[in-house]
Amino acid sequence: MELVNENTAKLKELITGHSRSGNLALYSEATEQQMSFTELIEQIDPTEPDSKLDAFERQLMAHGIVTEGKRAISMEQFFVGGGLILLPEYILREVQRGYKMVQDPTELVASTVYESGPTVRPIYVKTTNAQKSLAKRGSGGGSAYPRVELLYRNKEAEIIDRGRQFDFSYRVVRNQKLTEFRVFLWWIGAQMAYDEIDDIYNIIVNGDGTSPAATDVFNGEAGTFAYSDMVHMAMAFDMPAHMTHILGLGTDIETIINLSQFQNPDTWRASEIFQRTGDYRSFLPVNAGLVVAPNATSTKLVGLDARFSIRETVSQPIMIEAEKVINQKLESAVVSKESVYTIMVDGAAKVSDY
Repeated sequence: MELVNENTAKLKELITGHSRSGNLALYSEATEQQMSFTELIEQIDPTEPDSKLDAFERQLMAHGIVTEGKRAISMEQFFVGGGLILLPEYILREVQRGYKMVQDPTELVASTVYESGPTVRPIYVKTTNAQKSLAKRGSGGGSAYPRVELLYRNKEAEIIDRGRQFDFSYRVVRNQKLTEFRVFLWWIGAQMAYDEIDDIYNIIVNGDGTSPAATDVFNGEAGTFAYSDMVHMAMAFDMPAHMTHILGLGTDIETIINLSQFQNPDTWRASEIFQRTGDYRSFLPVNAGLVVAPNATSTKLVGLDARFSIRETVSQPIMIEAEKVINQKLESAVVSKESVYTIMVDGAAKVSDY
């Protein structure tokens, strides 16, 4: 594929010059403008609507950086080539791909907002009066309408810095092909995602520091989680919320999958799909997705309505220490994200502690 775009060619020239001098000015500029490296270079080389590649991918191609297949380059070739300063963004994009690859935390979030830290004053919907029956107002005044209130919590929530540190010796990774190295980046991204899933589980079980813990609705036989207990948890949600996801320790998710009601492929289609794919997420008991929270409390399941329950406040999206990637050749570089989860609607999450 030939490069015919004049903007792409000019950007290649700029990146080659910066790579030769180790100049990370483009990353600094992107940070100042609160955007990613890719978003910044998109301003320099806008992507046409029918293009299959974005600005970053066009630069990889322009610099001969092949990331997959037989012609994939090694890490050493990346470091000595004219596209060196593309490396931090390449690493970050692969980490982000891993973040969504196994279990995407954003599927559990009702709203994501961007604010500068270090704390945030959460808002929530007060539903006590709103749950009253509809009242009609006549021409003479009559009854008042049920009130839905949007209020601030009494306390502020602290933004949390979560991350993972690379501990890759260049001596070890220099000969690795990108097809191999990116697998490690996917793994790191997936680990970061599960860190956040654990946080979502924790704030529902224990509260977020500004809101109360979700109500424990279990009323069955202690030590046993039956199909009726799952149905009860689903029916305990305050309307109009309903349970869209169930979070729990892997062994508790296994307990759900092994319920006798889900074992017959003739009556439960998801059982046949699970046997064929091995993906537990194909199960949708009571129409709720199953999510493993690696550090959940044993025998304590959480149900939530992903449309209403969780608000994510982000002060810094996933980013990487570009300078350390370039100057220290990956050793001790950190990829991190600064955010906090809070509860938006108290009745949109429940706990079943059996």
